[in-house]
Amino acid sequence: MQKTSDYQRLLYACTQEGCSLCRVARENTYRYLDAWQYDLFTDVEIREELRRTQGFCHDHTWQLVRMGASLQLAQAYRDILSDAVEQLQGSTEAPVPQSGGLFRRFFEAKRERPQCPACRQQEQAEIRLVNMLRKAVFDPAFYQQFAASQGLCLDHFRLACELKMPDTPGEWLPLLRQGQLACLQRLDAQLGELIRKHDYRFKDEAQGPEMVSWKRAAGLVAGEEFEDDF
Repeated sequence: MQKTSDYQRLLYACTQEGCSLCRVARENTYRYLDAWQYDLFTDVEIREELRRTQGFCHDHTWQLVRMGASLQLAQAYRDILSDAVEQLQGSTEAPVPQSGGLFRRFFEAKRERPQCPACRQQEQAEIRLVNMLRKAVFDPAFYQQFAASQGLCLDHFRLACELKMPDTPGEWLPLLRQGQLACLQRLDAQLGELIRKHDYRFKDEAQGPEMVSWKRAAGLVAGEEFEDDF
């Protein structure tokens, strides 16, 4: 198979902590936000998109805060607040107008809010990476590394199994399931050891990787949390 940059990034991520799809998709989003804070924040179309989406979502807004994008957020979010000021100045009605606009969108269910641009970038990356993962499991070197990794978080494993997209040639699903099973069984054994060594009778035994297995289990069940150190 063609060993693209996505293949190489997934392969490397299998040697790192946590779900490889979480890591590579997060790296992709970080690069987008990094590009936004240096160049894209002045792009007229992107500024209009942020007005339409009412900015980035909570997580990506605060990720940008941690990245130090103070001036960029000031300019982008001033646009949104200016819209709010104009709407308040031009209306004497109740705070939830009947004809749409910023405040109606604010009070409507969050599911109706347009998708954050960074979330959309991450979603597109996840779809692309799932497609690559389905192909990569046929490569012996990749499959061996994947089966020895910490596995996919449960959300990404479900996505990789269930996402509707053009068929990947061959029987990729049994390979993906077998590799994930090996990862989960290894983690389950480590969790058992961690629990056993919390018994006072065994607390003096040598400690190994099982002592951080609780954190890996949390990441696989709830989704990974990475520092912005890509």
